[in-house]
Amino acid sequence: MISSLLLPILIQSATPFGSPIDPVLRPSQPKSEQPAQSSVPKTQKPTDRRFFQCTAEATEDPGKGLLAANKWQIEGGGYLARNCLGFAYAELQNWTKAIPEFVQSAEGAEAAGDDRAAIFWSQAGNAALAGGDHAGALKYFEAALAPDTLDDLLKGEVHLDMARVFVAQEQYDQAKNEFAIVHQLVPEDPLGWLLSATLARRTGDLVTAKSDIAEAAKRAGTDPAVALEAGNIAYQAGDVVNAKSNWEQAVKFGPDSPSAKAAKRYLAQLVTSAEE
Repeated sequence: MISSLLLPILIQSATPFGSPIDPVLRPSQPKSEQPAQSSVPKTQKPTDRRFFQCTAEATEDPGKGLLAANKWQIEGGGYLARNCLGFAYAELQNWTKAIPEFVQSAEGAEAAGDDRAAIFWSQAGNAALAGGDHAGALKYFEAALAPDTLDDLLKGEVHLDMARVFVAQEQYDQAKNEFAIVHQLVPEDPLGWLLSATLARRTGDLVTAKSDIAEAAKRAGTDPAVALEAGNIAYQAGDVVNAKSNWEQAVKFGPDSPSAKAAKRYLAQLVTSAEE
């Protein structure tokens, strides 16, 4: 989930030609999320305003964000200052340092009765997932869901993140169960449909793959990642014409995107295969 915590999705599928594709990120036009801020009351306290300023600075300039967060921590900023520290470390992709800051901010929020604790646990989970600590990620995501304080949108995001963990662990049945929950809670999220389509293709369930990628296309029809996966599914189903068409669309929709670069490679290999 997660603005600066829009972490790489760990579904790495095989291309039709056997080489790994670029990891799929969220759709090219992701929802702008600041999970730590979504539950803040309308009447903001000075600490909340400083928290917003700190995380904004950490996003714009992580180095300055670290300085601001450390200064605030020394001044007694408590768990919000720690969360800002985690945010800055996450921007720097320093997961080893980000994880404990998010964990301590979540624990502090719980002790203070702050409902944002669930979001802080989710951030810890994403940092752990990015850092390769799958067991820790699941533990933190479960902690995010435990108090049942998240709305359906954020709850769906956490279940999506849990699906990512299970895919990374090659526990595909558990991942499919999580995707089913995601589709129920946030049916309009194209990423959930995209990733469940990718997983279905990887496990040979082309009927589900075609159905799910069609749902993703309804919601993000001009996203290059969706077009790329639609082409992959078509190719695996033996439909080279539609595969080529979708890969061309991926290039058109986002010429400089990782999905377009993968699509260009596939198109080039199609030409090479045809010439042999």
